[in-house]
Amino acid sequence: MAVRKTYKVRVRGKVRNKILRRGGVAAGVAAGLLVSVWLFNSAVKGSGRFIENRLLFRPEAFEVSSAPAEALAAIKEKVSAAVGKPLTAGRAAELAAEIRRQHPGLASVRVSRNFFTGKAAVTAEPEEAVAPVLLNGATAYLGVTGRFMPETLSGPAAAGFVTEVRWPAREAPALAAFLREIGPLVPLFYSRPRLLECPGRDWACRFSLEDGSTVLWGGFEFTRLKILRLNEVAQDAALKKTAPFRVDMRYFKEGKIFVSSVK
Repeated sequence: MAVRKTYKVRVRGKVRNKILRRGGVAAGVAAGLLVSVWLFNSAVKGSGRFIENRLLFRPEAFEVSSAPAEALAAIKEKVSAAVGKPLTAGRAAELAAEIRRQHPGLASVRVSRNFFTGKAAVTAEPEEAVAPVLLNGATAYLGVTGRFMPETLSGPAAAGFVTEVRWPAREAPALAAFLREIGPLVPLFYSRPRLLECPGRDWACRFSLEDGSTVLWGGFEFTRLKILRLNEVAQDAALKKTAPFRVDMRYFKEGKIFVSSVK
C-alpha cells in the first residue's frame, strides 16, 4: 500500500507581504467609508436642525420703528402675542397684513427677522393724507395715492375747503393729485372756495365760492391758469353787476368759458 506524502504550502515572504498590504488597504478603505458615512449622517442631522431652526424662528422680542404714535401702542400689543412663537416668512407676511388691516392709514408694513440677534422688527410707514373728505356722507381721508382711508396717521391735512364725493369710489388718484396741487393756490381765488362737490363717476367737480358763485371746474389740468381766468371773469361780472354768477370751465381746454347769472 502506497503512502501519500503531505506537502506543506509555503508562501514566499515577498508574496506574503504583498497580501498583507492589500488587506491593510482594504481595511483602511472600509474604515474610511464608515467614517464618511458617519460624518455624512452628522452633517445631514446638523443641516436638518439648522433648517428647522430657520423655519421655526421664534423671536425673543419685536422692535417697532417708524410707526406713527397713534398706531404704536396697538402694533406693539399685536406683535407681543407673537413673541416666542414660530415666525416663518409666510407668518411674517401675514402679520404685516393683519397690522395693515387694523390700521388702514398705514402705507406699508414690513416684518423682518434677524437670525443673529433672535429678534424681529416691524417697520410701519403712514400714508400721507391730502385732505379730509365726505365720502357718501361719512368722513374719510384721501391719501396721496388716491386711497380713501377711515383714518389718518400722518397728521392733520386740509385743502382749505370741504370736499364732498358722492360716489362709492374705492380710490381717486386724480382727485388726490388735484387737491394737493390746489391747496397752496387757494389764496389766489378772488373769492375763497368753501365747497368742492364731485358727484359722479366722471369727476365733474363743482366749486361753490363764498360770494355765492359756482364754478363747474371740468378737468384737473391747467389749475393755476383756470384760477387766474376765473378772476378775470369775476372782474367783468362785477363791472356788469351780474355777481354772483355761474361759470362753466369744462371746455377750458378748447378755449371756451361759459358765464351766466345765478338764478
